[in-house]
Parts: sequence; C-alpha cells; structure tokens
Amino acid sequence: MMKYIILLILFPNLNAFSQNSNSVTDDKLKFFIGEQVINAEGENEKQIIQLWKNYISDGQYGDSNSPYWLHENVNVPDEYLWALNINNIKNNNYQTQCKIIGIFPVEHDYYCLKSVFMHSTHEELFLDVIPTVYAKKVNGKFLLVNSTSYHKEILEHHKVGNINYYVHPFHKFDIDKAKKMSVYCDEMTKLFDVKPFEIDYFVSNTSREITEIWGYEYMNRMYRPEQTGGVALVSQNLVLAGNNSEYYPHEIVHLFAYNVANNLPYFWINEGVATFFAGSSEKSFEWHLNELKEFHKTNPNFDYINIDTLTDFDIPNGKHMTDLRYIVGAIIIREIYLKENIEGVKDALKIGNTKEDMFVFLKKKLNVDKDQFNNFIKKLIEN
Repeated sequence: MMKYIILLILFPNLNAFSQNSNSVTDDKLKFFIGEQVINAEGENEKQIIQLWKNYISDGQYGDSNSPYWLHENVNVPDEYLWALNINNIKNNNYQTQCKIIGIFPVEHDYYCLKSVFMHSTHEELFLDVIPTVYAKKVNGKFLLVNSTSYHKEILEHHKVGNINYYVHPFHKFDIDKAKKMSVYCDEMTKLFDVKPFEIDYFVSNTSREITEIWGYEYMNRMYRPEQTGGVALVSQNLVLAGNNSEYYPHEIVHLFAYNVANNLPYFWINEGVATFFAGSSEKSFEWHLNELKEFHKTNPNFDYINIDTLTDFDIPNGKHMTDLRYIVGAIIIREIYLKENIEGVKDALKIGNTKEDMFVFLKKKLNVDKDQFNNFIKKLIEN
C-alpha cells in the first residue's frame, strides 16, 4: 500500500513528465527536476544535479576509478546503488525516468540529493527505487559520496574490539551486546584462520531505519513483514544491522567468508555458510532445520532443486523466518563441515557464482550430482 501512496503523491499523472521544461531525454533515460525543487538553479545545486545526471548517463556502475565519486577509504563507493541497475538502463525495453525530488545542505558541508527512479509500460507507472546520495566539494569541485560514508561522520560512534559501531539516533547503544559481538569476531578469526580486521557496524531498531542509512528512501526490501534484517557489504567490511541489536553473527560470518576467499560463491553456498555457523533472523541453524523438518512432513515430494525459481523463498508457514535457499545451503555446508572440517568450507567459498558451479563442487566433495540432489536433501532432512 505504501508504494502506491508514494506514487500518488509524487506522480499525480503521467502527463507531468512531458510538461516539465527541465527534462533531459533520450530513448532509454529521462531526467527531470520536480517543480517542488525550487532551489535547483542555485550554483552548488546545479553542479551537483549535473554531476548526478552525468554519473547515471555514463552507466558505469562499480568502477573503482569513477571520476564522479569520492574514493577516500572506499574502494567502490557506488556499490550500495546496486538496486538502480545502472548498467542495464540502456538495455531495458522501456524508458527509465529519474526525477530529482530534493537537494539541500546537511551537516559537515555536505549536500543531500534525493531522486526517484521509475519506469512506465503500457501507460502504467512503476516505482523502482528512491536513492539518497551525498555530495561534497573537494579541491574545488563536487564529488558524490555514498550514504554510509556520510553517516560515519554524523552518527554516535563507539569502538569495541575491532568493531566500529555507528548508532542510529533512535537506538540505545548496548555495550554488553557489543562485547558479545567482539568475542564472536575473535572466535571467527580463529575458526577461519584469518588476520584480524576492522568492521564498521551500523545499528538501528528496524530494517526501514537501516535501509535509510544504507542510502534508500524507498526500496522493496525495506517493507519486510518482521521489520528486521540486515546486510553485509563485504568489500567494505561493513554491516548494516536493522535488528535492534549490536549482535548480528550471520552478517559477520559473511565478512569473514569474504576475507577468506575474496569471492562471492553461489548464493545458496554463501548464505548457507552464514546460516550454518550463525543462524538467520536471530534463530539458530537448528531452529531453521526443525522448521524445514515440519514443512517436509506434509510436503514429502517438494522440489528442492528448483527453490531458486520460487516467487516467495520462505517456507510457507506464515512465519516469514526461514528462507529455503538459506537452510538448504546450510544443510549442504553442514555435510561438508562434517566431512572435511573448516578446510572443506573454505573450498566451498571459492567456487563460482552459478548453480552449475555448486553441482560440480557437490559431485567432487560429496559424490552428489544434479539428478541425486533432491533425494540427497530429503534424506538429510528426514534424518
């Protein structure tokens, strides 16, 4: 419902697109400035808006040498904007529209820029994402700055062990949970046999609050049924925790996994490692396995090999807690760990990012091929 409310407020009719004199259009991309942005002609504002337009039009996402972004302490500053799908804008079979809805100065000499991305097909308008980006003048010219870099400068900060905590204004910092998280990091350092490294940990009460710090006014993931969740930006050793807690071992395991292999393996394996060692949604691996066992009792012929094609990945029990891909991946990792201990898990982290890569690995390690997969998983669930 919220999505449609936003749409009605921002876009009362589609004709507004063609009437705006500030629009810049090509076949696949259209920029325009909302009429409510009355300061858009200010000298600084014009420069920042043009910088944002140039970045989007260039279509180069994830460029570690991007001329549009401030790279200080961040290798890939636009990594967080994956939801824009910038690389594919000019390959889509529809026109993407970007509407500037606000630009204003904020703390520490930064500017904040908000824009709406949407597309229309068959005269229907679809809201895609509302990102927030910051800008700051460096050596006489403005550069874009990602949201977490900005928030590091303004949020309450605590350092516990190797973890830098950045605290949302609505959250009360809990030192005991932070110490518990630090101890867990020490355990993971020994388990994975990696050198200690610093972690930036943003903590808030809800997934909506942490998504805003991440840099989105709107994205579809922010309206979760349980309003809790998080994400690890592994290349930055950064955790965004919208679970009202300084303790979030699942996302921490993702950081250690990446530091081991410098690689993102197939999704089931990547999430399976984190779920096996740290659980998910604040529930243990064993808890999720029991949920799967209960589901399997009434669905003994369920097709586990094709769970990646589902529309809703959660076990359909109304709890919205157990992603089938996570728990199936965790079962696989458990078998690898029982057979080869942590070295086998490290090997799993080094595989490619396709399903076929996973099956090649399973054949090598567990002598399980694609045709045997369903029976393999069902047997492990039943036992």
